[in-house]
Amino acid sequence: MVTKEKKVFFLYTILIAVLVIVGFSLLYIYKSKENYYFVVRVYNVIEYSLLAYFFSFYIRNNSIKKILLFSVFVFIIFCIYNFIHARLPRMPFIPASVENILLLLLTTYYFFEEMQAPVFEPIYEKAIFWICVAFIVNSSGNFFLFLYSKNSFNDEAFKTQYTIIYTTVTIVKNLLLCISIFINNKHENSTSNSNGFLDINLDTIQPIKNQS
Repeated sequence: MVTKEKKVFFLYTILIAVLVIVGFSLLYIYKSKENYYFVVRVYNVIEYSLLAYFFSFYIRNNSIKKILLFSVFVFIIFCIYNFIHARLPRMPFIPASVENILLLLLTTYYFFEEMQAPVFEPIYEKAIFWICVAFIVNSSGNFFLFLYSKNSFNDEAFKTQYTIIYTTVTIVKNLLLCISIFINNKHENSTSNSNGFLDINLDTIQPIKNQS
């Protein structure tokens, strides 16, 4: 069954893929760094907005859920402010670092709620678990990289290191997201219902009839 969570995550993957294609086309084909930097800023805004909305379906605390959704507007305003006050067109390392902090806090809080909830199945058998792990790896791996890049990105030697680290972290994140898709399909095809009970039709078990 297609749920709201799946629709939002599908929309996220499609939009991010389109922005990546557009961004790399502008950078490597059209050689337009200014437009590439702008696409990266749009990428950050869309990524956090959709992920925050996606995780809001899994957060149980209504107050935290409202704060999470409100943080989307605050983050958008911050990104616009950073863009307006940027002296030169450049990579938005500060907005990206803020996004990584917010995602780390969000995924950590989700795990905190899971530890407080009754256990019906191992957490690693849930797709959301692998999605959280993917973004924890991505955010923690890139946070300090983005901070350090603010003052060192013009160094050619650092650019090579940056590319290696960022590419490695991105590949690991995407592999973990692929695992989440497999886990999701596994549970959809299982014989368990949403309440955690086996969906067994006892009417199919016929008693042995006495011979007359």
